[in-house]
Amino acid sequence: MRHAMSIDLDLCVGCKACVSACKEQWDSGPGAARDWVHTYETGTRGKDLAVTFYPGLCMQCEDHPCTVDCPTGATRVDARTGVVLVDRDACIGCGNCISNCPYGARHHDPVKNVVEKCNLCAPFVARGEEPACVQTCPADCRIFGDLDDPTGKLAKHVAARNARPLVTADVNVKPKTTYAGDLHRERILMQGVVRKPQRSWLTRVWSGATMPLTRTVVPAVGLVAVSGGLLVNFKARMDRVRREEGEANPALVSAPAEAAAPGRAAPALAEDGPEELHRHRLGMRLLHWFNAASWLVLLATGVGLMAAASFAFFGQGFPRSMSRLFGGTPSLVRFHVWWGLAWAAIIVPAFLLFKHGGREVLDEIRITRDDLGWLIQKPLAMAGLVKQPLPPQDKYNAGQKLFAVFVLVATTTIIASGLVMTFHLGSPAAVATAILVHKLSIALVVAGLAVHVTMAAVIADERPALKSMISGHIDYHHARHHSPKWVAKVAPRSLTDGSE
Repeated sequence: MRHAMSIDLDLCVGCKACVSACKEQWDSGPGAARDWVHTYETGTRGKDLAVTFYPGLCMQCEDHPCTVDCPTGATRVDARTGVVLVDRDACIGCGNCISNCPYGARHHDPVKNVVEKCNLCAPFVARGEEPACVQTCPADCRIFGDLDDPTGKLAKHVAARNARPLVTADVNVKPKTTYAGDLHRERILMQGVVRKPQRSWLTRVWSGATMPLTRTVVPAVGLVAVSGGLLVNFKARMDRVRREEGEANPALVSAPAEAAAPGRAAPALAEDGPEELHRHRLGMRLLHWFNAASWLVLLATGVGLMAAASFAFFGQGFPRSMSRLFGGTPSLVRFHVWWGLAWAAIIVPAFLLFKHGGREVLDEIRITRDDLGWLIQKPLAMAGLVKQPLPPQDKYNAGQKLFAVFVLVATTTIIASGLVMTFHLGSPAAVATAILVHKLSIALVVAGLAVHVTMAAVIADERPALKSMISGHIDYHHARHHSPKWVAKVAPRSLTDGSE
């Protein structure tokens, strides 16, 4: 079955009753039109002056280039009727499809803030009606039906009137909408109504630079991080073996050279102290794991929404599977949006509450001179190139502080751009920019998370910090070694001088 329409240009009188009926049927106001009637005058006065009316609408192309670059898959083809549709619930109003239509049959509705086009009144046809423009046309110049039904009125009209589509030598996307009246059809084509599809700047930037870069950088960072973590574990194990052998045979161990640590010296802490120190409040721990779970859910559903071939990270199989899992793309969009809104509504106020309006976090992420020295020396120490003690750190080391700053900025950007897309704020260009910013921010955070997870879960020496995010407590000796400044603040009785 292939629903389509044919228009007899010899009968059209340019009354625009079809335009009025369409506007009423679909609530299309000023600046929005699913169909139109243009008037073209040819020839000269007193000689061959002629008027041609061009009733335009979506051509229901077999190749439908408009569906290729829709970031959310809102533009699709109905598998049963072959009609090209725009799902309003999935459309975010970016307008990325508009330039891909050779006939200018798509528009951004300034009130609804979504892209609209003629869908041959599909919901009404499904219940046995004809499209509104067909019912209204006083000249009966519009014929609707099934092209695959040779006995139907549409197929008979196309054959009897030699109705043909508007195509040129350069552009032929196999439109199913046809026009009868050879002379008028040629006059319409002479007006340049058919143009080559143009990919939008968003598609060009995304497919030409952003996606290839993301596909390269994120896996590379993850691979390097995990490989580096495993190497650090291997080196730590070898050092432990040598140390144990040295304890068994002191003659094998040479006296270490004395080296003063640059930066301010670490506070002198007692070797013996409490077994554990309280590190994270229950609220912050719950918030941390809710945030982690939300990232996984939003990442999976967000990637599932990137259905177009030019936007799909891992091919179109995953988006199709996610769409089926949620019962269709609109349901997937709604789930992603509502979870994202809930995440933003919970994470921001709760974070500010637990961090005393942000004052505490500003103190925790403040970069000091010791932090700068640590950032330089830590990679060298992990590679075994530096033996001297590292500059003392606070509750969070310099790497964790930088990651926290990065995540705070990225999260703010992701929430802001997500709101622009969710509520279609601004022009189509603004929404398209939000798409690029949103997805690029997520890709950068994922790369950072690869390093974060590696440091927390892969490197054995750092795992107590991960465990503290579960239990709320951290081993005293681990904290004394990694966060001596913080230990001096929270456990003053552990100072060797016994001061408070």
